[in-house]
Amino acid sequence: MNAWNQLDAPDMAAGLRAALARGLPGRGAQRAMAPELAYGRHGGPVPREARRAAVLLALNRTPDGWAIPAILRPVTMRAHAGQVSLPGGMREAGETAPEAALREFAEELGAATEGLEIVGALSPVFVFVSSFEVTPLVAIAHHPLALAPSPAEVAEVVWLPVARLVDPGCRGSHWIRRGELVFRAPHLAIGGREIWGATSLILAEFAALFGLPNGSEERDNGATSRESPPGNGSC
Repeated sequence: MNAWNQLDAPDMAAGLRAALARGLPGRGAQRAMAPELAYGRHGGPVPREARRAAVLLALNRTPDGWAIPAILRPVTMRAHAGQVSLPGGMREAGETAPEAALREFAEELGAATEGLEIVGALSPVFVFVSSFEVTPLVAIAHHPLALAPSPAEVAEVVWLPVARLVDPGCRGSHWIRRGELVFRAPHLAIGGREIWGATSLILAEFAALFGLPNGSEERDNGATSRESPPGNGSC
């Protein structure tokens, strides 16, 4: 098992802070997870009228190592229904990105945020389908997270072990159909769920902080809606 997976919270926080200070992996790490037909739009330019949002990657120490809680959106939601995403949402007036991420984390997962230490931010991602610029924040839980998810916003908590996020064998792809268009979207296959789109771009950049290679695909392409998986990349 990777040595970093055995670190305690203060050492993990220090290690991540140092990795972030060396510079963000950015689009070089995100590119391999960008769906076809996005043409680099996740990197902007961001329209002036785009809304601002923030999400939280909250690392929680478990008996099996560090893991991040993500959420499966209920199928009844208007946006991103049935998809796995990171807890977060739109910034309110006068709110900073860290404040929004912590507030949304508490609202969606019912968890106290006093023990969460934000150590830095990843590269913003432009979700061009819904016109949101999303700022991902990375946090360390200094105490085990006790979750009480909101049933209106969370169908299921999906735990993402960091050891799986940095494992190239957990990457695959599936087909997307939108009207007459059919194209492929890379995904992370973890715990029986396929994580793709903006969430997978964010997680790919996070994984690159641990030295995961960016992959050989030089596409910079994006999408939504699915067809059938080719059966590769499963953890």
